[in-house]
Amino acid sequence: MSSRKKALPAPLTVRLYAPGMTPLLRAGAGGLAASLRAILGDAAPWPAPVPLGPGTATVAPEAIHLDWGGEPPEATLRALFGASFQVRQGFIDLPGTRAPGAPEPPPALAAALHDALKVTFLQHGKSTQGGARRRVTFEVDAQPVVVESQGYESFVHQTAWRDVLKALESGTTSLASWAYPGAAERHLGVRVTKVEYTAAEALCACFALVGCVSYKLPQLRGGAFVALAPTDLVRFAELRPRLTPMRLHDVAVAGAADAVLAAQLVLAQESGKRRLGAVLGTTEAVALRQMPWNAQQKIRGAVVRQDAVREAVLDRYEAAAAALPHTLRVRKPEGKAKGDAGYFIATSALRAFITENLAAARPWYAGFATATTAEGRFIHTYRDRDNLGALLWHERKGLTTMHSYLGDAEQWLVQSVHLALRARFRSIYKDTEHSPKATRSNRLKGERERLRLGFAGAKTPEQVRAALADLWSRAGSNSELQEHWREVLPLLGPERWREARDLALVALASYQSQGPEAAELESADDESAADEQS
Repeated sequence: MSSRKKALPAPLTVRLYAPGMTPLLRAGAGGLAASLRAILGDAAPWPAPVPLGPGTATVAPEAIHLDWGGEPPEATLRALFGASFQVRQGFIDLPGTRAPGAPEPPPALAAALHDALKVTFLQHGKSTQGGARRRVTFEVDAQPVVVESQGYESFVHQTAWRDVLKALESGTTSLASWAYPGAAERHLGVRVTKVEYTAAEALCACFALVGCVSYKLPQLRGGAFVALAPTDLVRFAELRPRLTPMRLHDVAVAGAADAVLAAQLVLAQESGKRRLGAVLGTTEAVALRQMPWNAQQKIRGAVVRQDAVREAVLDRYEAAAAALPHTLRVRKPEGKAKGDAGYFIATSALRAFITENLAAARPWYAGFATATTAEGRFIHTYRDRDNLGALLWHERKGLTTMHSYLGDAEQWLVQSVHLALRARFRSIYKDTEHSPKATRSNRLKGERERLRLGFAGAKTPEQVRAALADLWSRAGSNSELQEHWREVLPLLGPERWREARDLALVALASYQSQGPEAAELESADDESAADEQS
């Protein structure tokens, strides 16, 4: 009896614009291209056929072709996955996220990148195996800090070639949540709600780990990943290493919109802002956070999808990011506990607010009067003992920087409020010049709080106009208002009164004293800042 030799699967082609290619899968195609470029290294000019065991892979701008070399595809897939998904010193290492020949990141950065993957793609315990906790010591502001991270011996992507092989043989396969963080099967008993992947789609889903950029999301105690859907795989493979955070504090983002714009800005700086659309199609960022009804896994808290943004928006984002940077802060042992100091990455709630507006094509200050953090803290008021504010005192610099992106009428309204505030605070200082310092400080702080409540509590055009009129009338002559009254007037009408309310609060929050009352106000500021740091 003669046995028939099993037919080999046909060569596999991953098409960037094939039906069913979501932004995540397109990002995965980009990750596959980047990994192939890393495997090729300096062996040949890019793009050239990449040897993978008996087979080869060739990257074209809109497709990737895999040939099995006349052997079963298992050998080719093993070589591809083995070279693309590695563990070094206990930390996950993805060669496709580094430039060919580039050194490995320092241990502290490698640990942070590893931890970012743990809160996005690899958050489920079954997706990783073995390993021991690793201690990494480095310095923050010349102070030694220690961070401990759970290392691994292996992770699920290293053996996921089996899933691709299954899809090649049977037509489709299913993948767990590590392939699409935040997504879930709707009904366990209804198979139609389960996501099935073809071989090409499964391959892209596996390499989404490389094509996407993973961040920590400290404000939500979660993570975020950005899927950048390329329009040119060859070019994207060259640019992908630039997207990997190179500094410790760049591993964090303030929100999903911040993640989208941060990734697009890096890509635009490398490809040219005006040519961003030639490399990048849709960008999708997913914020993952723990919800009360599911303590085991972080699920989707926000999704921001954005095509290549305009150059002007990236300019605004670049200015905001520079003025409101993430910072490393030392975390000392709590209470009487003894031990090494750790660290955390502090992100700005104001930056999250501004970037959400920029990503949504709204004015950067839109909704300033009512915006809050997830904890319910107001963005427009400073963090203090009252526990109601989210703004930090040093973030005035960020608000002042963003003034340059206001229209003429908006700037004149803000300047007129600043002029009136200066007159009011100087008047209060003069009235209390011979009073105890505490009395003077309380009067100044009380006036600022009274104005804040007046603006923030305005719910109608009439109430906004009344609050502004009260300030302007108490302050006396106002040259900015007199010269530009006709331009400012439309902001006080029924169609734009919310803008006037937001801008009045922007002016109040960004006001910085310059006269003799400055010391009293700054003294109050310092006390509140100290409270915030404690």
